[in-house]
Amino acid sequence: MLGIANRSGPAVVDPAPPPPGLGPLLPSETPRDERILVEVAAPQSGIGTAFASDAAGQWITARHVVDSCDAVAVKIGARQLLRIDETLIDETADIAVLQSRWSRKPLATDLGTRRQVGETGYFFGYPQGRPGEVVGRLMSRGRMQIRGRYDTDEGVLIWSEVARTAGLGRSLGGLSGGPVLDKDGEVIGVVAAETPARNGRRRGRVYTVTPRSLSRVVSDTGTVPVPIDMDSYPIAADRLRRDRRIAQVVCLNEDS
Repeated sequence: MLGIANRSGPAVVDPAPPPPGLGPLLPSETPRDERILVEVAAPQSGIGTAFASDAAGQWITARHVVDSCDAVAVKIGARQLLRIDETLIDETADIAVLQSRWSRKPLATDLGTRRQVGETGYFFGYPQGRPGEVVGRLMSRGRMQIRGRYDTDEGVLIWSEVARTAGLGRSLGGLSGGPVLDKDGEVIGVVAAETPARNGRRRGRVYTVTPRSLSRVVSDTGTVPVPIDMDSYPIAADRLRRDRRIAQVVCLNEDS
């Protein structure tokens, strides 16, 4: 997890190839699904991303961002942190529910629709500790095995990166916990991990918590979604961050 920086104005993205068209519905999980091993280091101070999930002060982030923190806070201003009252950890998926006394309008969700191979996902948050966005196309399902500070084995969706904020380096550290939105502007998952591009031969990958896993902790918010596309998503991301419906989450540990 990296330090905090600020950026104003809409994002500028690298050119993306034209969409290949949608493929079949994403198949059910099978034992042949790709395996992804993620090592989670000892607790240390750092940052991630969180988003508002109800109108009563509830936020969602990734478990590995806030697990074992001495204190957790959401950044609500340039120099202002809101301490989280309670952190609830999902023991089977990379999800944590943060309860605060500061409520924002929740993001719209769609956790029941079957996804299609080739559909576009928009990832909003704070990669490398600064406002930024990534675009991916849905490839397949996978199994993410987390080892180290705790052990889990969960299903994830695998996305191939096709565009990102200009100037954003290889690592997407700090984007963890951020939402992935579909073309309708509805949350369908949470960023859990990423792997960078390899020698120009393979695009980077983003791994997200499945809609089914997220539905265990998030109900239909009732928020009317605003559709997004390759032209409008940087503006949509900036709007959600400006309204503090997507915010940085900060993990604080006394020993780091």
